[in-house]
Amino acid sequence: MALHQQARRFRVEIRHLDGNASGKEENVPRGRLKVPWEEVAQYDTTMDGWRRLRAESIDKNESSAMWAALELVIPSGVAELFITPVDDALVVHDQSALETLMGQPLSAFQAGLAWIVHDGKPCLSPLASMSVVEMACRKNPAPVLDLVMAEETVAREKSKRGGTVEDWETRKPVDTSPQEEYQYYLRRQKPIHELLRQWCGYRSVTAHERLLAAEAEVNRLDVLLAWSVDCMRRVNESTAEAIENEHEKDRITPYNIRPIPERPLEPHEIPVIEVPSRRRWPR
Repeated sequence: MALHQQARRFRVEIRHLDGNASGKEENVPRGRLKVPWEEVAQYDTTMDGWRRLRAESIDKNESSAMWAALELVIPSGVAELFITPVDDALVVHDQSALETLMGQPLSAFQAGLAWIVHDGKPCLSPLASMSVVEMACRKNPAPVLDLVMAEETVAREKSKRGGTVEDWETRKPVDTSPQEEYQYYLRRQKPIHELLRQWCGYRSVTAHERLLAAEAEVNRLDVLLAWSVDCMRRVNESTAEAIENEHEKDRITPYNIRPIPERPLEPHEIPVIEVPSRRRWPR
């Protein structure tokens, strides 16, 4: 209704148009007004959009799992999570790159979940954001499963021997018992780990576990063979040396297991083959 400015103070005369205070006039500070009156319609539309996003909220375990996985499978230049005005809402900076990481277009699931356009960029509700992260985990499960295995290894050690936490008053480390650490794992970590495994999919989890088991078994056999060669060397040095050389020369690694297409070689690329000769040249 009117503006009043005295030195640095700025106050506004307003009249309520609806609600319990309809018709009432007040003199309020400028901070009470969010936007000028001519921008009220746009402001109400924006707030209604945030309310729709906030209505599709997720629980704290889903939120923790989503934040942990997002850092591993989606770069910050592609999409980021909001903290305000709606917690766990995903803002998309590069839609085409995000769709590549997901393996399908955003339109495949946007019809059933809330989203708005803010500053020209799609902003997804927490529930829709979790769906995006789940799709990205299914597409690239390895780093997520590596994180889960690493955290479970630490939790297993603490559940055996206990650990330490920082006292919030003294900031000094305080010892914790194995039972306390195990209860903490059950209450705070296990639900998140189970969610992450679920998002990666059963086939990915099984393949990852089989890969870890195969690597551990190869390492065990490698140690066993080294011990056997050392024992054999005391009896037959030449045989032990031949076995060890054969083991190292024909070792299968990720680099030599890939098929390499044959091509014509340039003269400088042809390997030199040494042919031993029995003839001795006079000095």
